[in-house]
Amino acid sequence: MANNLKSGGSVGSVTTSTALLNQRLGTSNAPPMLSPSEIKLLRQSKQEIAARYKTTHKETA
Repeated sequence: MANNLKSGGSVGSVTTSTALLNQRLGTSNAPPMLSPSEIKLLRQSKQEIAARYKTTHKETA
């Protein structure tokens, strides 16, 4: 709580109202951990984007 501003917001907050909302909701500035299914989807998406890039940007050498 030592990092809180006089208005109630924390130093790392985007706005004072965001900090106050986070305090009321019990959330933190740290990003949430991804679930295993979300990680799997992100990896799959990355592979699909890489494959599409390779097919559309073939080097003509």
